[in-house]
Amino acid sequence: MPALNQSPKMIFIAWIRHNRRSQLLAQKFQMKLFLIQTLKRSYFLAPLRYVLQTITTWATLLREKPDVVFVQNPPIFAALWVYLYAKLWRAEFVIDSHTGALLAPWWQWTLPLHAFLSRRAVTTVVTNQHLAGLVQAWQAPVFIIADIPTHFPLGQTVTMKKGFNVVVINTFSPDEPVAEILAAAALLPDVNFYITGDPIRAKKSFLQSHPANVSFTGFIPDEEYFGLLRSVDAIMVLTKDNHTMQRGACEAVSLGKPIITSDWPVLREYFHQGTIYVDNSPSGIRDGVMQMQQQKDRLSEEIVRLQQERWVEWEEKYRELTQLIHEQVNRNEPLRRRVESRLVAGDQLPS
Repeated sequence: MPALNQSPKMIFIAWIRHNRRSQLLAQKFQMKLFLIQTLKRSYFLAPLRYVLQTITTWATLLREKPDVVFVQNPPIFAALWVYLYAKLWRAEFVIDSHTGALLAPWWQWTLPLHAFLSRRAVTTVVTNQHLAGLVQAWQAPVFIIADIPTHFPLGQTVTMKKGFNVVVINTFSPDEPVAEILAAAALLPDVNFYITGDPIRAKKSFLQSHPANVSFTGFIPDEEYFGLLRSVDAIMVLTKDNHTMQRGACEAVSLGKPIITSDWPVLREYFHQGTIYVDNSPSGIRDGVMQMQQQKDRLSEEIVRLQQERWVEWEEKYRELTQLIHEQVNRNEPLRRRVESRLVAGDQLPS
């Protein structure tokens, strides 16, 4: 079969207000990104929210008429509507499944639907080998992309407090040991902690009573966010859940900042340089920060080497996934004819 000469039109759909991974995947593959979220995030409003987001998603698909759709999961219902579009319009789709989609207790009831859709997708993208094994058990294609390295903006200049400064990349999710971090901060009065994340999702007790050396930044614009990350001495990203890739730690690698993260095998393996591993207890977090203070120069050198390693890895992943999409479009004869009918100057597949 002859090679495909024209590039398929691709878009990315995510039912969320903001997600760095989706943003970077869309950017790297030159896709339009559609972040679709209505109403506030609430279990009680979820049914109505999903109905409204379905309407917006369907309108977006009919307006854009993409050949290939990347869709973030969770929720799996976004992928369901993308599959129905692909079935009707002979298009293809890729599911980007985050850890929660496969492991979170509240999504377990959707796994049969997830398996059904994954078997019909070009592939399901996951962040590590454990998650890949779960998808492979469904006899579905799977592709691992742990991180998407990038060059972040310099951001605004941020004046830091005197002493050692640590930013905690945080979203106030159930898996994040915020209480333990606050307890550790109380043991380290000379270290300044800056905890990110939308305070509307935080427990009121965290905001009302915390050590004086802790600042809650709120959900801040990228210019301020990256300025903050570049200004601190180290970046902390913790999780109580195993098999969870840390997007914040990936950002630290791209920025060349040493990391403090949780002592899980998947995180030890991926962040194998420039990183301190802690057990999520107040004393463990305290000891990790003290170790970071003592070894910062060496760890900063190591994280630059890890950054270079991850760029090489990404270039190979990019080529492999591009080829996989290319081959699938090539096999889909109606889609192939539709793609090649477009004579858009310079619209070649990325190589």
